[in-house]
Amino acid sequence: MADLLGTACDQLALTPVRALVQGGQKQVHVVSDSAGAHLVLKLIDLGQAADPAALERARREVALLQSVDHPNVVKVTSELHEVGSPPTATFWLEEYLDGTDLRYCGSGWAAEELVALGRDVAAGLGALHEKKVIHRDLSPGNVQRLTTGAFVVMDPGFAKHTLRSGITIGGQPGTRGFMTPEHLQAFSGSPTAASDVFGCGALVYLAATGHPPVPYKGDDSEYMQRLRTANHIPLRDLRPDLPSGLADLIERTLHPQPARRYRNGVALAKAFGAL
Repeated sequence: MADLLGTACDQLALTPVRALVQGGQKQVHVVSDSAGAHLVLKLIDLGQAADPAALERARREVALLQSVDHPNVVKVTSELHEVGSPPTATFWLEEYLDGTDLRYCGSGWAAEELVALGRDVAAGLGALHEKKVIHRDLSPGNVQRLTTGAFVVMDPGFAKHTLRSGITIGGQPGTRGFMTPEHLQAFSGSPTAASDVFGCGALVYLAATGHPPVPYKGDDSEYMQRLRTANHIPLRDLRPDLPSGLADLIERTLHPQPARRYRNGVALAKAFGAL
């Protein structure tokens, strides 16, 4: 991967600054261009076998982000570049987001911070949903809290375009602790826009309490049993200081039946905006 970083930097006239993610098939680096501006370089090592699923996910992620122009969705700033024939690696550039992802933003947030988080994430999801795209893996590592206070949705690498055929990746993608009942095919058979609504509610719940509504405790079968019914402690019980309207909104996002939630990100953003 070090050789790939050098190849990408040479090809795009970039200077490495620091690594954000290292190890495994994917690496993410902060780089600077010839003008000294920071960007994010994403590198995917496809291996000598040229993993077709990983390549297709990368192509879709870049194409998706290029089609969306919204302040709450990360922007791609280059084309997808492929190395070799058939490709053994690929890379692209995204905007640099000055901030921290939700894994490192603590908990016990005030009501106005929770509303801002929900509103911004829902607005970003709404922009994806209007393109008929479902994120499917909305987790703390995929939302950045900027130094300006705004929130940006990132990394729709497992996103599903509802108008295109899916990619077989060994079951529904998702992050334990932030999956939805639909990931288990309990209701609709697969995640929908309402599934991203559940994910947004789970992130607000996390920021409020310090843990997701259906936390993963290390036992897959036990987690799946709780996830099927979205069994959780109501937010109002853990944070009685929060406005009842906010607690009720979050409970609606976490309903086990998708049809009982807000329909999509647009509807959810409107609900947060009305608080």
